[in-house]
Amino acid sequence: MNSTALQVLLYAFVAAASPLALASTLVVIGGPHRRVCGLAFGIGVVVGQAVSCGVVFALGVATVPGEGSERETLRALLELGCGVALLVVAARVRYRPRAPHPSRAGERSKAVLARLRELSAPKLLAAGLALGVGGPKRLGLTVLAAATISASGWSGEVELTFAAGYVVVATVLVWVPVVLSLVLGRRTARYLQAAEAWIAAHRQALTFYPLTLLGILAVADGVVALL
Repeated sequence: MNSTALQVLLYAFVAAASPLALASTLVVIGGPHRRVCGLAFGIGVVVGQAVSCGVVFALGVATVPGEGSERETLRALLELGCGVALLVVAARVRYRPRAPHPSRAGERSKAVLARLRELSAPKLLAAGLALGVGGPKRLGLTVLAAATISASGWSGEVELTFAAGYVVVATVLVWVPVVLSLVLGRRTARYLQAAEAWIAAHRQALTFYPLTLLGILAVADGVVALL
């Protein structure tokens, strides 16, 4: 159980380590209607992440077919394949050269942040929902986390607890600043700007090391299950 729980936690950590999520939150809570807009955006992100996790389970994406030994063998093979894929992605992250000039993704991020400053609370709720569901990275990590939880053999209550824990950790860079903004006011954005800069500067390491550890754990679990 400890290994599986650690995998779920690491998936959530990688999903949470998003400079764009924190930057978007700081833009929203730094606006003129920070309380209402911040709550709308934060609720949207958390609900979007929870809904995407629920949809994965509802559609059966996270289920492993078969029974008994066949189920365990298929689960082990899937885990082994997943581990190898994670190690490949980690290697690409580690050895990918940094672009000397601003990338198109960086320009798109700036455009998104500029657009967020102009949105009303209802539109920020919708934007939060979209960010909570996420792009390929966040959605892929949600599928992997849901698959890991579903294949764990835990009881329904424990699975639900870990799924909720994944949502909480994966969205921590959104809901924590929103809560702090309600308590500390506009000072929150200034305090967290240093954290935003640090995450952006260490994004490669924050992605590489958790993915490498996840890959090693998945490969080791898969090999042991096949023996």
